[in-house]
Amino acid sequence: MYTNIVFAQEQPAAYVLEDGYDFWMKEKGDTAYVFADMAYIRDYPSTKGKLLDSIPQETRVIIKSDSYNNSIARGFEAPWRKISYVKDGKEKEGFIWSGLLSIGRIQQKDGTIFNIGFLRYEKETSYSAATYLLEVKCFDSNGHLKAKDYYPAELSEQRYSEHKLLPHMGLEGLENIVRIGFLGEACGIPSFYYYFSWDGKEVIPMFSRYTVSDAGIYYHEEKILFPSEHNLDPNLIIKDIEEGEVIDEDAQEYHYKKTRKRIKYIWDGKIAAELIEMKAVN
Repeated sequence: MYTNIVFAQEQPAAYVLEDGYDFWMKEKGDTAYVFADMAYIRDYPSTKGKLLDSIPQETRVIIKSDSYNNSIARGFEAPWRKISYVKDGKEKEGFIWSGLLSIGRIQQKDGTIFNIGFLRYEKETSYSAATYLLEVKCFDSNGHLKAKDYYPAELSEQRYSEHKLLPHMGLEGLENIVRIGFLGEACGIPSFYYYFSWDGKEVIPMFSRYTVSDAGIYYHEEKILFPSEHNLDPNLIIKDIEEGEVIDEDAQEYHYKKTRKRIKYIWDGKIAAELIEMKAVN
């Protein structure tokens, strides 16, 4: 856990129930897993609470309460939850900051586990946008960490997260692709999708795409086509982009001025490099 970047808040007089949605989407009775290398358990939902215990990554916990007392650690805000867990053969309880839990976890038939969460949040600088460092960890069937890596995710007002394990999609040398989505609920809020590949030894960040629509007046949509979908070069990845803008907002039926663009990438097993195609000059 990155204790050097925790910003403690004053302990409130009572539990403050936090309404609304968060990326962890857990309810009372749900199972969750620790994502941080080590998570601290406290007797109160605050970084001011008494430290009761510490539990390592991949520890299974049961959510026992609603969301309480949003606080900031690792640079971003998340609520606290009361949990129960088993350690040294004994069931224990306490409060954990949700940012230390995974937002998604996938287990394959062979026991391989992909655990998804946030490493930290980095503020905007003069040369980079504000980003969450979205991390994927891979564990073997015995719970031993095999590999991990992260991708900068430019999230803002997205309300839901989802995750899916894809096959290799025709890309040579890969076993799986992990796709993580952060979905915008309202108009004008984009939905982002981030892709990581797994080659049996390394977790490899790949690329992202997004879609957005604004009150039906404008839309931007990006689609990814892998070799198993386009049946062309086995190392070719295609991103098709379509944008539409309403020509006359006062018309009874909307008609769009559409623009389309295709971007091609060559996958070398580690990096998806954009393919620059030279046009012939007459």
